[in-house]
Amino acid sequence: MHALNINDAACAYLLKLARPYQRTVALERCTAHLVEQHDCSQSTASLAAIQAIAELETLNQPAFIDADATTSHVVIVRRPGMKAMAFSVADLLRLHAQEKTLPAPTAGLQ
Repeated sequence: MHALNINDAACAYLLKLARPYQRTVALERCTAHLVEQHDCSQSTASLAAIQAIAELETLNQPAFIDADATTSHVVIVRRPGMKAMAFSVADLLRLHAQEKTLPAPTAGLQ
């Protein structure tokens, strides 16, 4: 049997959690699991956990981030048959402050 890469390991862990779950708790537990069981750093584990939960949340979602149009200052989200949405860093920070459901990135993720 082959070992899972860190992103697959994060997705596999999150899929085993009972639903519904609080996102912050799931991210903390997944990060701890990756550090302990997959011998990776806290920052690598945290990033993998955030990416995995985002991937799982967007399954069967027709919207996607246009990586070619996205820059370090703006994220472009495309939805079939609709105008593209643009989110500046300021927009994203405002959304984060309103929601407080996804932990702010740690210094190692920037």
